[in-house]
Amino acid sequence: MTIARLPLLIAMIGAIAAPAAAQQQIKTPPNAFSDRLASLSELQRHAALRRAILDSGQYCKRVEWSAKQQQYKNLVMWVARCNPDGDKAVYIGPDGTVQVRDCKEAATLKLPACRVPPAQPAAARK
Repeated sequence: MTIARLPLLIAMIGAIAAPAAAQQQIKTPPNAFSDRLASLSELQRHAALRRAILDSGQYCKRVEWSAKQQQYKNLVMWVARCNPDGDKAVYIGPDGTVQVRDCKEAATLKLPACRVPPAQPAAARK
């Protein structure tokens, strides 16, 4: 298991922004790294998530979709759709460490299931 550092990834794309003030319905531990990721543009967020996935030793040519999903223990879970390698769960720790898992392994690893939209055929994406 490889652990990447998200602060460096965000800095690499030159877009460290102040975390957006988000209203939270449930009290969760602060995670400035996840908040910074959420404040990026979609293109910048996809680039940062792709870099985290690559740094974990997994392949991802392009992130086509991503979303913040939920709090899991002391981590914030994001999901990303990689082309061509499928959906990934990206867990961001409060210290900026990142762990990546294939969504299809979630049940086996007793992790939360990834909630992602159905994949669209390539022709429909254009």
